[in-house]
Amino acid sequence: MALFKEINRRGTTVVMATHAEDIVNSMNERVIEIEKGKIIRDDEKGGYRSEI
Repeated sequence: MALFKEINRRGTTVVMATHAEDIVNSMNERVIEIEKGKIIRDDEKGGYRSEI
């Protein structure tokens, strides 16, 4: 993760697709959630949400 943060710090956008809650929450960056091919959430400082 440190490498991705350094790349981003230098001005490059990093796009990552993951279901790993710990990664999403540790980054605290933009989160875009897609469901059935449509964007249903776009949070600038988002975190992982799990449906109960």
